[in-house]
Amino acid sequence: MKGLFKMIYYGFFSRLFKLKFHRIKANLKPSVPVYLVDIDNTLADTWPSLQELVYDKEQDRYRSLSVFLGMRKLIVCKRKEAKVIFISARSFLSYRTTQEWLRSCGLEGCDLILVARAADKMYYIKTLISMGLPVVYIDDLSYNHEYGEMKLYDELIQDISGLPITYLGIKEIELINSNNK
Repeated sequence: MKGLFKMIYYGFFSRLFKLKFHRIKANLKPSVPVYLVDIDNTLADTWPSLQELVYDKEQDRYRSLSVFLGMRKLIVCKRKEAKVIFISARSFLSYRTTQEWLRSCGLEGCDLILVARAADKMYYIKTLISMGLPVVYIDDLSYNHEYGEMKLYDELIQDISGLPITYLGIKEIELINSNNK
């Protein structure tokens, strides 16, 4: 029964965000680049909060995250000339908290898509590519921070690297974020 509920839950929210994305893409202009930007460990300094285990609720942990000023500065600059869409593998129930956090960082007005897994982001990337839009994808594609050994989604990174997009991965993100901590 629990498995069935989980399947319905994820199916419903996945479809809901795809419908939201359908509305977003209807307003995209062919000459305007689209920046798909991850949140955790890309814009938000997330991994320390995973190791501290001081939060009773996931929403409180999300609210407490500090922003990487270098990435924030880049996004603020780019959103003047591009469409910025935040895309994050977070619980679907954290949507409102995530929006509030973005607003508190001065990034209100940007669209937000949540997915269940990092690999689910490929649907959105490939959809934009199929529309012939210039895509810049910024995502560290890392996991396992809470266990003290960061790992990368190597297969996913390899797949993304083969796509006709500009991909800024962990090295580029660290460089951007090291310029303004």
